[in-house]
Amino acid sequence: MNTSATSILDDPIAQLLLSGEADNPSAAERLYLERHLHEIFELVESALSDEDFRQHPLVALLFSHGSRG
Repeated sequence: MNTSATSILDDPIAQLLLSGEADNPSAAERLYLERHLHEIFELVESALSDEDFRQHPLVALLFSHGSRG
């Protein structure tokens, strides 16, 4: 199987879209973040440096949403 296809199938946002749980990418990202809030809280409380914290995929996704409603 093509490695780029494997990457898409392994992407949790793509999985939410393909499963029909989300209607669009923005909704899929919101749903994914909501389902992983506990992990985000653990990262906030961790000893990660600011740089490592901001580079974590969950945190980067959260920051990309900013204050958009």
